[in-house]
Amino acid sequence: MKTGHILATAVLVLAWVPATRADDTLAGSLEQVSKDQIAAFNREDIAATMSFAHTKSPTYDEAAKEMVTNDFKTEDLKAEELSFQYIGHDDEFAYARVKVKVTSSGTKGFDDNIMDTVTLFHQEGGTWKVWDTYLIGGRLEK
Repeated sequence: MKTGHILATAVLVLAWVPATRADDTLAGSLEQVSKDQIAAFNREDIAATMSFAHTKSPTYDEAAKEMVTNDFKTEDLKAEELSFQYIGHDDEFAYARVKVKVTSSGTKGFDDNIMDTVTLFHQEGGTWKVWDTYLIGGRLEK
């Protein structure tokens, strides 16, 4: 192998390592947002739950807040993150596949379920927040 090829390969490897570390750091930050939002949801803390949502998101509105408020009043729901897989990012959004199990202890008419989503994150004031969540699959748990 020629010296030029070895040098080029070394430069590519060295450039790849910091990018991988940066992605690992970002993935950890995003997963923490997801876990913290779930923890706030489990405490039935409306303000904290909503604080993890980006205020400019197309799904952030008074109706969303009212839905969460009503759920807390009428149902005893608990959420648990089953998996978090960082997908990647572009210059504006970061993406992850998140599976969450939602259960209810005794709420009549509620079926425990697992939601498989792609969650979009966007920074607001230098902090990562949930921009939107897209359901890609789910199943009821008996």
